[in-house]
Amino acid sequence: MKIKIAGRHTDASPAMRNYVIEKTEALERFFDRIISVDVVLSVEKERQIADFHAHLTNRKVINAREESTDMYASIDKAIDRMKRQLVKFKDQLQDVKGRPAEDGTDESDDAIQAKRIVRSEAYFQKPMTVEEASLQLEAIEKEFLVFVDVETDQIAIIYRRKDGNFGLIEPRR
Repeated sequence: MKIKIAGRHTDASPAMRNYVIEKTEALERFFDRIISVDVVLSVEKERQIADFHAHLTNRKVINAREESTDMYASIDKAIDRMKRQLVKFKDQLQDVKGRPAEDGTDESDDAIQAKRIVRSEAYFQKPMTVEEASLQLEAIEKEFLVFVDVETDQIAIIYRRKDGNFGLIEPRR
């Protein structure tokens, strides 16, 4: 897990940086698929604000922002909020995976329904080259990746082939 700490209107001391790193690394006990955590520590008059953004493997981002008169208290409150959100998200994932599969043997009117979209994902990626897209595809646990090609400024799709190589789908002009 990568941890990036930034300070706004303040410089985080080495002791505070170590405290944030220690508390943030403890989040992996609650959810083990955290890619990176961005931490912004800011001071506005008497308000000490801790702002956490955790990036998870399935493009989910969890945010926690807390403020108080003490920076350590703000960090503790934000970490507690982050823990609750991670546990809740993990429970949601387990609920989805734990559902019994429908075998479709029921011939009632309810079983004969129109096909519908079950899952939707939005991709807001920076434009990248084909090589960068292949590296990104290796990093995620998906079969394909939709991206904007830097050279053509068009949407392209890179996918895993059965032989272990990658295939590329580009639109015609």
